[in-house]
Amino acid sequence: MDVSLERVSALDSAWFAGCDFGLDPAGRAYPFDPAYSVSLGPERRMIAVARIDGRVAGYAACQRDGDAGEVRRLEIDHAARGQGLGRLLLGEARRWAGEQGLAALVLETMADNPAAGRFFAHQGFVLIRQAKALHWQLTLRD
Repeated sequence: MDVSLERVSALDSAWFAGCDFGLDPAGRAYPFDPAYSVSLGPERRMIAVARIDGRVAGYAACQRDGDAGEVRRLEIDHAARGQGLGRLLLGEARRWAGEQGLAALVLETMADNPAAGRFFAHQGFVLIRQAKALHWQLTLRD
């Protein structure tokens, strides 16, 4: 298995044909939705894709928000989960934030997605606010 990571300038919906980003245990598919990709200019955003044997299996989309980087999307194809792609993509988000001199990475997860919460907590994120969504922060510098 060949795993690679690449920063890209934009996402192409065709890359995600056949991907399922769903969390639904009933098996309903959740395809890629370009509405959630980052729309800011390249100086304020980072997009990375992870590939397994050349096929895109996940992506991260981040944008600068003041002194923090917001992880807008971190999605892994259901068939590729458990292979380290989330850690790989989150590592790229951390590198980008460091290159930008940002103080933190922030993100939100759905309250009904405990697996995402466990993943981000394991990666050092701290739950800072709980509402309809859970808000997480990873401090990068003081």
